[in-house]
Amino acid sequence: MAHPSLHQRLLRDITELQKEPYTHFSTHINDKDLTKFCLILKPDGFRALHLTVEIPPNYPLIAPRVSMQSSVVHPNVFHDYICASILNTEEGWTPAYTLKAICIQLLSFFSGGAIEQDYGGKVDLRDYQAQADYNMRRWGVENKSTKHKCEECGFGKPRPVETSVADQLASLTLYNGGPGANVPHGRAKKTLNLLLKLPAELLLLVVDTLDTKDLLQLAKAFPEVKEALESSDCIRLRELQCFTLKKSFTDAKLGVGVAILHQGKEGTFASEFELLSREAFEKHKIRKSIHGVAFDHWLPLPIHRKHWIAAKPDVNATLEMLSRKATLSKVFPEYVLYHFMNNIVVQFSQDTESVSRKSTLNHASEKAVEAYFALFHLLLCLATENQQIVRDANRMIDGFLGGATSKDKFPNLGLLLVAALISDKGLTKELSFAVIREAVLRNVVWMLDRKGAGLAELAYVEPESSSNYRLDKTFEASTTSYRLLMFLNLFYRTARKSDKLEDLRETMFDNHGAPPPGTAERMAKQIREIREVKNFPTFLTNMGLAAPAKEAFVGFLKRTIADSVTAGYSSEPLTQSQLYAMRCRVEPGVGLAAGVAPSVGAPSSLTMMTVSFFPGRQKSNAPRNGQRWRR
Repeated sequence: MAHPSLHQRLLRDITELQKEPYTHFSTHINDKDLTKFCLILKPDGFRALHLTVEIPPNYPLIAPRVSMQSSVVHPNVFHDYICASILNTEEGWTPAYTLKAICIQLLSFFSGGAIEQDYGGKVDLRDYQAQADYNMRRWGVENKSTKHKCEECGFGKPRPVETSVADQLASLTLYNGGPGANVPHGRAKKTLNLLLKLPAELLLLVVDTLDTKDLLQLAKAFPEVKEALESSDCIRLRELQCFTLKKSFTDAKLGVGVAILHQGKEGTFASEFELLSREAFEKHKIRKSIHGVAFDHWLPLPIHRKHWIAAKPDVNATLEMLSRKATLSKVFPEYVLYHFMNNIVVQFSQDTESVSRKSTLNHASEKAVEAYFALFHLLLCLATENQQIVRDANRMIDGFLGGATSKDKFPNLGLLLVAALISDKGLTKELSFAVIREAVLRNVVWMLDRKGAGLAELAYVEPESSSNYRLDKTFEASTTSYRLLMFLNLFYRTARKSDKLEDLRETMFDNHGAPPPGTAERMAKQIREIREVKNFPTFLTNMGLAAPAKEAFVGFLKRTIADSVTAGYSSEPLTQSQLYAMRCRVEPGVGLAAGVAPSVGAPSSLTMMTVSFFPGRQKSNAPRNGQRWRR
């Protein structure tokens, strides 16, 4: 006996199948036995095919069994067995598939001009169809091997002649007054006009019975319908359901599956942000996303006001558990969200399309933008109900601006900008400048060391105040880091539209946890534009700061070389004379600083293989005569 929630899911799928007829496939379902039904596919260019769909007791946790009864020549059909990944529970199957989706996939399986194979390459179905036609001519169409007769649905048996739709319309027109009367059209037009004049609430009740595809077409044709859909968030509401049990947020606690990736001292959080009910996670042990990305934990989301009341008791305990599992330095609920939101933005700054090959959250997708806002909504709900969270955010920012900027105090600058989202002051220009300065300072060692960009020659502090080489190469050496800051700044400017957190929370409740319409699409475009930023002036403009004079900024970059050593972020394994010789190779006209010996040769490539700019990695090669890097 199937679990009640699984049986309800099956009933939803069958209702969807029976809701309206389909041109290229039909089903015959016996109401007394829902575990087995007939599927008749009518692919273009092929004969009609009869298949049987058998539903297992624990559907949709495992795939249904589909068998072929018609004789067909196909590279993936062996007698009655169909070799298709969508029907393989261990590989391509996902509980997100519905019976309707399976039927459509199978129709495509037999309709396409070519079909991809698991072992690689494609097979042209037209070659197989030609073989089938040859067999039909050779053996005859009456050969029993090419025919199948079904007693259940009547497939293969003579059927009464059906009147075409055109004939039915023609007869209807004659009945209502002859070919010229056009009465049905007039009545339909009058009915439609009355329908469109209904209040938005009643109009939605009428059109809500339509499939999403038809509803979107109707909205495209009639502004009244489009306005009603947008005001009610109707289309999004249809998507807010568990991908396994198909229950909406009004019937179940919904959240997302979360994975913890351990790549360093602290784990990182990842999710496909596909809505999953607590019931599906706990009772039915769903541990993979629609596209097969694994997760081990479940995090509830607010979505709607009533849903938040139901989900709230689970949130803090879940966040504290995630904090412990990820070995975060602070076990605070909001600290998990700081990390999680920052992890999403980090994906935008990476050059790879996504962390996982199967992941649907790539670096510039609208879905990833919506994922960030879903977490921001959860953070807002927590912060507006617990003022200590806001005070902690204020304390973080005040401490950073007060000079406590070390890696020990703030190992991750991205978390600081996420905290600014809920702080009283927000992301001020003072905070932006302080974060940029600290980011440049921390990037010095990665710019110089062979494990990073390997630009050791930039450790030479030239006397000129306008070196293009330093300006350009410093940015190129840490482009990913500066992109991350731009992305965080973009999210802040988009999300923090009000000083009152309560107003932000209520607006997101109205949008069911999503950003305002059009925001995700616009931000995805802006994210792609940020990835094209290649210099400091454009970077500073993106951060909302006026670019200083070139000489002043180059002077700042030169000072960070010595400041990095003072802060303990880097060391000075080579003398300025050695570095000068290295710099001359890439910038021949660079000036000679006071106290630097021009005759000292550059270190050999073999020597550079052992040189490290990280502090404490090796003994310094700097001379003892007081010649040090100058600010």
